[in-house]
Amino acid sequence: MGSLTRRRFITRSAIGAGALAATPGVSRLLAQTQSGCSIASNFNGTPIPGGDYIWFNSVLKVQGLNPQQQVTVTFVPMPITFSANGTPVMIPVPPAAITFIPNLALATTDFVAGAWATNVPTSGLAGNVFLDGVAFLVPAGGLPGGIHDVIWPGMFFSCTKGLTVQWQWAAAVYQNAGFLLGDYEGLGVKPTDDNQASLYKNSDHAGTPENFRSSVVGGARGGGGSNFTGSYSGTASCTPMVGSTGGCFGS
Repeated sequence: MGSLTRRRFITRSAIGAGALAATPGVSRLLAQTQSGCSIASNFNGTPIPGGDYIWFNSVLKVQGLNPQQQVTVTFVPMPITFSANGTPVMIPVPPAAITFIPNLALATTDFVAGAWATNVPTSGLAGNVFLDGVAFLVPAGGLPGGIHDVIWPGMFFSCTKGLTVQWQWAAAVYQNAGFLLGDYEGLGVKPTDDNQASLYKNSDHAGTPENFRSSVVGGARGGGGSNFTGSYSGTASCTPMVGSTGGCFGS
């Protein structure tokens, strides 16, 4: 069987087939995953022991929002890929939906039916909004430090025209065997950087697993301490495809 490129994944996988069926501009969709909506970055030099978790997390900002209009941006991720000790690693990532709601009193992030759902106010937020996240259990033998070309690609959709998404990803290591004992909902993921908009009124970055802050250690893109998400990659700017994996009814 040939190698699993992003193009092959999109055209042959169930997730990709669903996205294609819901999107009129197939060629534009394929081009999106080959360009600005794929971010490559590197891990730092700290080896990661087997049994630890790497918390991959990403954030976004959206330009073009109407403060009086509810808008949803959907993210359909491709697997995160890298190679360690000559062995390819592929990490499936759950989909995510971020809904911007006028005058919303409390920002939230939940994990429902296998997908991330984040609701935030349309305006007045400081900083980034949580986009997506996945925890990877490091296999026995661990991972070396200095892994290069860790790639996280994905596709953005919205039923609202004229939006631009800027996104980044990070990765931190957590040394706790119970990290996923309560599934993703048990992590207590902070929905936004803003220190007043959610239950977590602190200076932590969006994407911080608040219930496990004491378990963070150095490795991946983090140094431990108070760096609960890891350092961010470069920023990619993407124009969401006008459409939705669920259809744009009434638009």
